[in-house]
Amino acid sequence: MKKITLLVATIFLMGACSQNEQNTSIGSENMVEYVWHKVGPDFNTENLAMLIISWNGIVDNMNCSGMRGANILTPEVANERYDFIWVMLWDSQSGRDECWKDWTTNQQSAWDVRTDGIMEPDFDNVYLFKSTVGQAPKVENNSGQFVNRFNFCNYKEGYSESSLEIFRNDIASTNWSDTYWYVLLEPTFDANPKPDFVWLDLWANNADKEIAYTKYIKSGIADSSGQAFECNIVDFAGVAIRR
Repeated sequence: MKKITLLVATIFLMGACSQNEQNTSIGSENMVEYVWHKVGPDFNTENLAMLIISWNGIVDNMNCSGMRGANILTPEVANERYDFIWVMLWDSQSGRDECWKDWTTNQQSAWDVRTDGIMEPDFDNVYLFKSTVGQAPKVENNSGQFVNRFNFCNYKEGYSESSLEIFRNDIASTNWSDTYWYVLLEPTFDANPKPDFVWLDLWANNADKEIAYTKYIKSGIADSSGQAFECNIVDFAGVAIRR
């Protein structure tokens, strides 16, 4: 996984786009879609850069006005089910559906040929969420790189949505780091098992993440949230590939 992360970061340094993970206005609602990918034997910096440039050119010439940006996420811990995740940001369900219809009808066959041996999407694992920004960052991250953490959470016995609201108020009471922000994700698909809520944390880099996490542990909020929720956590490094 570290190799893939470094490859994607190298592409950014070669001139990729700046970060555009979400619209960071508090309460803004959009959609975000995650498509799992596996790498092939021909996967390397040059080939991935070529595909990113090619993909952006294709999207530019499509009826894809609803797309607000795209990222690539690589897991901090290797996952045998995927090597990286291609993320697309949408302004609406209708905009997303329109773009996918054009893609599958007019672009997919040629794209499959172009990506053969380099990478392969797993269309059995495509996940679309409604997203709501819960807190905006104090300072916008324009570096083109970021880190995030998905928290797939369930309420423990005796706790409910009111516990989540208390937690949100607790989070809002502290400046965890200048670039920290979070998004709540609502699945549009039948998740099994289905979490009670999905909380996505974002930072500009691991240094900011460590600052925020240290404050979080010292604050005591981690203890109270641990009593109310049980969460599965997955960490990623991200690079913007379209804005």
